[in-house]
Amino acid sequence: MPFMSPLALWAAVGLASAAEVSTPERGHASNPVWSRDGAWLAFEMNDFNGGIKLFAVKVAGGNPVGAPTKLVVPGASSSFSSGKSVATGPVWHPEGILVFEGSASGSDARLFFWSPGGQSPAELLNTTQVAGDLSWPAISADGKRVLFVSDATGLGDVYQWDRSSNQIQNVVASNMTESSPRFDAAARFAFSRKNQGGEDLFTFAGGTVTPHVGGNGDQTRPVWSGEALVFFSSEAGDGQWSIAVSDAVGKRRVVAKEVRLPYRATPALTPDGRWVVYGTANNEEGGTLFATLLDGSRTVKIPTGHVAAGEPSVVNVGGRLMLAYTALPSEGADWRQLHVIDVTDKLN
Repeated sequence: MPFMSPLALWAAVGLASAAEVSTPERGHASNPVWSRDGAWLAFEMNDFNGGIKLFAVKVAGGNPVGAPTKLVVPGASSSFSSGKSVATGPVWHPEGILVFEGSASGSDARLFFWSPGGQSPAELLNTTQVAGDLSWPAISADGKRVLFVSDATGLGDVYQWDRSSNQIQNVVASNMTESSPRFDAAARFAFSRKNQGGEDLFTFAGGTVTPHVGGNGDQTRPVWSGEALVFFSSEAGDGQWSIAVSDAVGKRRVVAKEVRLPYRATPALTPDGRWVVYGTANNEEGGTLFATLLDGSRTVKIPTGHVAAGEPSVVNVGGRLMLAYTALPSEGADWRQLHVIDVTDKLN
């Protein structure tokens, strides 16, 4: 069972009705990501045979509108059936543009962008601007800067593209591997770095890299809640994941244990930064999602009626909190499916 502080208050809620997002593709739905206005939902379909497909679907009132659109990387087969093409890591720009990483058969991973209702995806940055495999895109709150990782000069450094000047700068370089950068509301960003077999968190501000929090195992995929960093930690042991909060350099506290680690996403925060939503690795409660206040004072159960629920993503649409998640429809099912549910009344 997920970890609760001694002051935790359990609030079980009734089973809710979820809308299913269907595609004709076979694969595990994963990594749902809402556009910032909640009008669109991007998600991946992973067949775990070398191919990852990316889709975007319009959502209104918690229900999908029409069939999802498949986003095909230039140079890849339109059927995307080769198993060698990959489109993954979607992030939304404030202007409603989707940015993601992708590669056609045998090519380097590059960054692409797509506008809902527009043309096919196009490359965001060409190889004369920055070389190598590009990954982990992140966009600033004002939409003016894009962070990403390139292996052009080593194992993986953090670069920044300034949209207004069209300048690209290598802002973090080391002989280690950096990944998963994420902006705060202002100019800082956090990222993870491999270190002696584990992974630690760092911040970057004013041209300075500062170690933020380390420990045994991996401290990874940070996301900001105000001044605090929320991240996944495997300090409890290999394959045992928790969600931790760091309110200051060198400080950390665990708010949830036995967490189901998403395929690639950061911890799922509500837009106000108060709650973190997650699935559990405890099979007995695998059909339930959990939401915990970051101060640890309260946890809410969200039964789904499905199996192995996880990979949540939350957005505020007109004052309503919409939750997307993936799950198996039943024990022994072949593929995870994507669902959307209104959880406004549960997270108040």
